[in-house]
Amino acid sequence: MGRVILCETQPAETSYIFPNTKIEVFSYEELCFYIYNNIALISEEYMDVHMFNWIENGLKLPMLAGQLRAVKEKDSTDLTDLLTTILTYKEFYTVSEVKEFIYQMERMKGLTPPQFRKMQADGFLRYRKYLKAASIYDELLEQYPDMQNDNLLGAIYHNKAVALAHNFELKEAMEAYLKAYELTGNPRSIFEYLLLMATLREREEVAVLAKFHGVEDMLGEIYEAIDAAVTDVTGSPIYHRLEKAMYHYQKNYLADFNRKMDTVIEHLKSEFREQTA
Repeated sequence: MGRVILCETQPAETSYIFPNTKIEVFSYEELCFYIYNNIALISEEYMDVHMFNWIENGLKLPMLAGQLRAVKEKDSTDLTDLLTTILTYKEFYTVSEVKEFIYQMERMKGLTPPQFRKMQADGFLRYRKYLKAASIYDELLEQYPDMQNDNLLGAIYHNKAVALAHNFELKEAMEAYLKAYELTGNPRSIFEYLLLMATLREREEVAVLAKFHGVEDMLGEIYEAIDAAVTDVTGSPIYHRLEKAMYHYQKNYLADFNRKMDTVIEHLKSEFREQTA
């Protein structure tokens, strides 16, 4: 869930899985944390019998489940009522934090459709659902071609580039980063553009582009980032699996090579399935 969560309530033996992100929660505290940090990814349809039964039987919190069912039955109920019922059942969040949550929920209601949809896409991006996020950014660019908000449009292009880069669509990612920079002048966008360029082109070419955009001072940080990434990759389990596979290939132990490569491919397939779930 992104941080250590101390659970005072009894965790459930089976998890509740949020349908759109496939994130699992096992405790009341984890449920609160997810709700608090993902307001754009939770819709009222998720607050249903399935969740209420899990809260009652899995978390052993029948009183909270009963309160939620009662709130759900009211004609005037909205999503904020249901979520704050969960957040205020115990003192996982302070009163001021709950007030801030309600403020953010109300603020979200005032967003324009593209602002809200981008907020959802950003949520999928945080959970490494890169294909889902990229498809929403594309949807926004197609549905709102005349968007009169350069900052919003630039942010959409930048985050689309992040999703594309993680799926190794590097050329398309660079184009999106550059478009974002042209719209907003965000130094992070041009940095990421040059960073990807530096993985594909010679240093001299990258230096020319950096000079053209007036950001020569970024070059040192760019190549430091690449060196750090190489160190991370060479220390990763998947890299060591590939090394072992190549060792068997070089020794002509093809049966062992095939077995090793099968595990590598299955790992990559598993990561891809997590994106598309």
